[in-house]
Amino acid sequence: MGKSTTLFLAILFLMSTLAFAQTGTGNSGVKDRAGDMFREMNTGQLTLRFVNALTGDYVEGAVVTIGENTYTTDFEGKVLFTTDIVNGQLPVFFRKEDFISSDFNLEIMVGSVWQNQISVSPTLQPEQIRIVLDWADRPRDLDAHLIKEGAYHISYRDTRTSEDGTAQLDRDDTNGNGPETITINEMSANDSYSYKVMDYSNRDSRRSRALSNRSRAVVRVYGDNRLMHTYRIDINQRGNEWTVFQIENGAFVRVDTVE
Repeated sequence: MGKSTTLFLAILFLMSTLAFAQTGTGNSGVKDRAGDMFREMNTGQLTLRFVNALTGDYVEGAVVTIGENTYTTDFEGKVLFTTDIVNGQLPVFFRKEDFISSDFNLEIMVGSVWQNQISVSPTLQPEQIRIVLDWADRPRDLDAHLIKEGAYHISYRDTRTSEDGTAQLDRDDTNGNGPETITINEMSANDSYSYKVMDYSNRDSRRSRALSNRSRAVVRVYGDNRLMHTYRIDINQRGNEWTVFQIENGAFVRVDTVE
């Protein structure tokens, strides 16, 4: 299957998704993704967009280095670029005042950026930790869960803000792509935490592969005003609950199980 055919089929899928998309906070959405792919078919230019992890709004005026070239994001948070890479990775460096400067590896598949939206974090206080979930157009509704053992359970359907104010759900997304964001304002070094992603769209199907095979979910952890950890879901797993990591005695421990 050629690149143009693959893009055409992907666009048809995206356009069908539009009929079911819900409106959320911020500017990002599957409509922009479809437009990006149409542009790619017509001009060969790839699109990369940056979104504020707290608001979902586009980040304008950021300086972005992709490979050896440097760009500035426009009012839609995007940069347009070309590459000779068909399947592989491109190094990306993001920087903007009042945001955390971050390095990413951008995955190129069949000459396209299949997940072209990256959520970036505003700067943090020294003691804060911010956990950001991005994913693809489907499943539409993934939910982030942060559980502090014996204390609180942060999520849209449990507690949005802990009673002591030390953690909160900053943003919930129900129409795909994300971001879904949780901030820990004060982390206890002696307590245990776990972070999970639930596929709410397929909550009644524990045998579903949608979370692992469709979502392309990525969790980024920011702290000490840097990108500390990146977790990507593995494919071909059945289940609607991804346990991403635990925090034990202040240390992050990768779990990475789907069940």
